[in-house]
Amino acid sequence: MGIVCKGFGTSTRLVARAEGLAHIRMVELPPPNIAVQNPEELRECAEKVVDEVIAALSKPADGAVVESGRSATGHPESIIFSGDLEAVNEHFLNNVWCDGLPVIPPTVAKVEAMLRYTDRKRDEVIGILAPRRLAATVWKIAVNGVMAGCRPEYMPVLIALIEAIADERFGVQQVGSTVGWTPLIILNGPIAKELGFNSGQGVLRPQAQANITVSRFLRLALVNIAGYRVGETDMATFGRNYYPVIAEAEDTSPWPPFSVDRGFASGENVITVQSADSTSHSFLSEGHGEDHLRVIAHEFGRELGGQMFVPMEHFGGEVTPIIGLTPLIAGIIARNGYSKDDVRRYVFEHATVSAREADVNLNRHQLGLNLRESVRLGRLPAVFAQSDDPDRRVPVVHRPEEINIVVTGSPDRNRSFIAAQFGHQGFRVSKAVKSPANWASLLKQKDLVN
Repeated sequence: MGIVCKGFGTSTRLVARAEGLAHIRMVELPPPNIAVQNPEELRECAEKVVDEVIAALSKPADGAVVESGRSATGHPESIIFSGDLEAVNEHFLNNVWCDGLPVIPPTVAKVEAMLRYTDRKRDEVIGILAPRRLAATVWKIAVNGVMAGCRPEYMPVLIALIEAIADERFGVQQVGSTVGWTPLIILNGPIAKELGFNSGQGVLRPQAQANITVSRFLRLALVNIAGYRVGETDMATFGRNYYPVIAEAEDTSPWPPFSVDRGFASGENVITVQSADSTSHSFLSEGHGEDHLRVIAHEFGRELGGQMFVPMEHFGGEVTPIIGLTPLIAGIIARNGYSKDDVRRYVFEHATVSAREADVNLNRHQLGLNLRESVRLGRLPAVFAQSDDPDRRVPVVHRPEEINIVVTGSPDRNRSFIAAQFGHQGFRVSKAVKSPANWASLLKQKDLVN
């Protein structure tokens, strides 16, 4: 039995079918959404729903099947369509196999070229992706890589990326939530330079082929393998476009790379993926190291403070926002004696909101809780209830270790950004990028061809 808000009926049936429930009983709540109803409206709605639930349970389950686009039939390597570039793109668009932009037709020859850059067998299952729970095989990864415009040599990165989102911790089943967050990808290691990823000026511009096509590949994989389609299984209220891959500027960073923070060895190729609820404006700072830190902490608190106490997002879990620093700013801070851990502690201690504001937000979300009660229940660390003073300052993350720092962007600019992560959805996951045994010779051949 399912009770869903108006507009979620199609999504409910599709997800139920993927979970093996071909027949379901379902009642849709009338608009407006329950989150904006007053108590009287909620009571009236509940009375109506009770009668509808009883009626639904008194008759056979609904056997209606809602199709999410048309699927290709036959062997995964079979030819499903023939035509010129325009016809192929029209076919893919009509079947909802793309992101609305033209794709590169995934011919067998192009897919085979992708497969040359991996040791993995073409039918190996890298992961099962919700909500359709389809197998992400190496072959399917190559197909979507071709469609996205990826070069064949990106294949090890694509495989690692699918391994990351297939990890239970990431929670790919949450990608279609109404908040409309999008995955943020961070790449570390020598492979970033080997494959031409931009880690400098305009790193988040859609111009460097590697950065943007790898990110587009992930969007296509979410559509074609996971099965996310807007208005069906993707219920984003507004949604966001995909961000180009952020490659860290390791050569010009004064600190060990982000991948080392994640537990990997320096020089290891690593990809990290997490949700990104938003990215802040590119803000300016100047002066000595602490002058920069003061501005960064202020912007960090402003960016996260308003959303921190949305309990659905943060309580009981963790928050892993990213602070993006240019090599210039990171260098100034480091020369003034600050390590990465020092920066984390400074931001944790100085990016704060008042306890009064936090309690107001708690009540706004109708939990009937305050900070002290949340600490008592184990949903927040003790630092949030050190006194009863409503004007005391409290942090906007649970602990300093949650704060990520990535050095990237123009080496000559004094600007920074913050990417807010969406709490319990899209937890941070890192995977090693595994190159084939003949990687060096493959790259050499690539360079000779180019």
